[in-house]
Amino acid sequence: MPSEEARGTRVGVLDKAMAILGAFPRGESALLPQEIAERTGLPLPTVYRLAQALAEHGLLMKEGSRFRLGLTLLRLGLLVAESIDVRRQALPHLTWLNGQTGENAELHIRQHETRVVIEVVRSPHNLRPFADIGAPLPLHRGAAGKVLLAWLPGEERLALARASHERFDGQLAARGLSWDEGAFLGELERVRRQGWAYSEGERVVGVAGLAAPIFDSGGQVAAALTLVAPAARLGPEQRERAIPLVCEAARRASYDMGYAVRAASAEGVQRQGQEQRHRRHNGVGAEPPRTP
Repeated sequence: MPSEEARGTRVGVLDKAMAILGAFPRGESALLPQEIAERTGLPLPTVYRLAQALAEHGLLMKEGSRFRLGLTLLRLGLLVAESIDVRRQALPHLTWLNGQTGENAELHIRQHETRVVIEVVRSPHNLRPFADIGAPLPLHRGAAGKVLLAWLPGEERLALARASHERFDGQLAARGLSWDEGAFLGELERVRRQGWAYSEGERVVGVAGLAAPIFDSGGQVAAALTLVAPAARLGPEQRERAIPLVCEAARRASYDMGYAVRAASAEGVQRQGQEQRHRRHNGVGAEPPRTP
């Protein structure tokens, strides 16, 4: 079937090349030209010609008669990642959150009507959610997407949520998932009031997420700091413990981004976490990374 992620730019050869690159479901996948043609809807001779050219530039690698994604993409991706300041500032706090919870700690940013994972500190558990770095994900589904939308002006958040719904939900219809626009907007208001978002099974069955916003020096949401785990390991008791940790990690990342004004909701969650630590006596573990 044609790739769902190919975007038209009216530059024909570029669109076709991007469709070929987007046909690979995972970085480790190796596809035959016939498989690429089936996934993209492109003629087989076109796939042969463009795949060979992409391999010459290192964007694909040839293994016998198959192709896989090339190392040039890795190099370019690393250059992009290094240029994103929020990734550099958030990484110590992702590492701390991972250490406190033993679960995936992820960093999501918004890109048009999608969200993209740009950093992951992975859980040591054998059973853990897969994080597809750089792949476009729905903005209107999942805790991270709600955080990235909740602080936007009303008209903008609605337009982006609708665009995400139109782009992605056709793929989810087979699972019987529906989307209620009014209920979703009401949930965004609740996320903004409480300072965090929770989701379970909205994109991947059996996977849950907790997310809080990272603000930049201008007070805008730069990213969503997200704890992602199998839903069975993020039940009510685990969530009660994890919410203050996620919010604390996001608050400290915001401080490192130059955000000096703390939102009342974030402070409220922090106080809640401090009270819980006091009640439990033994605390929640080591202190988070100190900031000046």
